[in-house]
Amino acid sequence: RLHLCDQHLEHIKHDKITTHNLLADVCQAAKFEAESLKTYRAQYQDKYGDTVSPICTVL
Repeated sequence: RLHLCDQHLEHIKHDKITTHNLLADVCQAAKFEAESLKTYRAQYQDKYGDTVSPICTVL
């Protein structure tokens, strides 16, 4: 089962959303963030082990 982190989505103010393609923007940003973590994954694994939360928070 996949875990989806949505803790930061709860803080988005609806009146601040200015585009009709918010989902596409969020998905694209997540893709680029995940790609940038490839460089740092080993570093986080050493510090946090296999827990999901720290990587989720990093994203």
